[in-house]
Amino acid sequence: MVRGLASPGATITRDVRFWLDQHTTAGSDGRWSMPVELTGGENLITLRLGNRAETQQTMIVYYQPR
Repeated sequence: MVRGLASPGATITRDVRFWLDQHTTAGSDGRWSMPVELTGGENLITLRLGNRAETQQTMIVYYQPR
């Protein structure tokens, strides 16, 4: 699960390579969350506000399944 804070009512978009993008909306308090499935090893998660490319941020999450 990825969680964050944005302007209330903002649309948060996750860029999913070779698939449909994932969207969620920030609540009235600006909080949002989105389920993200991780694979073993390095996972790139790219998020932006709506379709605004200038807000795009990518994070690297390393996951080691037990």
